Amino acid sequence: MSGRFLYLQNSYGGPPPALLRVADHTLDIYQQYDTDRLDWSVYDAVIISMSADQVHLVEITAKLQAYLNGGGTLVINGHVARPFLPELQRYEPMEKRGKAELVIHRETEHPMFASVTAEQLTLRKGVAGFYGRGTNPAPAGATVIHSVGPDHVAVDWLYERPEGGRIFVHSGVELWAVLMLEGPEQGIPVIQAIFDWLAQTSQVAA
Repeated sequence: MSGRFLYLQNSYGGPPPALLRVADHTLDIYQQYDTDRLDWSVYDAVIISMSADQVHLVEITAKLQAYLNGGGTLVINGHVARPFLPELQRYEPMEKRGKAELVIHRETEHPMFASVTAEQLTLRKGVAGFYGRGTNPAPAGATVIHSVGPDHVAVDWLYERPEGGRIFVHSGVELWAVLMLEGPEQGIPVIQAIFDWLAQTSQVAA
């Protein structure tokens, strides 16, 4: 099933190059500040990058909530500094940062990550810590997909909102970039699977 996605651009240049290699889906790229009056209801998911202006996102909270209430999906990357939705909390970095504390754990099997293991995510270019070093705490009822460290703090989580819509959060640097660190042979299939799943399970009315 083909999907349509909106990428909120808020940095020089284009989106992460890996996103332009996703097949079978449409990716519309708009500057974040130009989307205030854009109709988001046609998009299966809206992608918010780690470089997003969170002050502006706070200002358009009502728009974000209306999109979610209509069945939309928000894909949020990075560290939440200003919670722009009630379901979000400020990012909490881990206190310890040794290699043993940076192990990624698969808490829930999910189709988006079927082609990659937690062990592979733990080490990127032989270094631990790229994938996640803390958490945007998950709300009660969220499904934690990946956690990090001995306390298993949530790195990736998916929340199905009672009001409609869903939120997928990656509590680290841009997910698309970190998945590509081992090369396109590993990264592109995972990124493709994420977009395929978002499109196939979209709750947006046709």
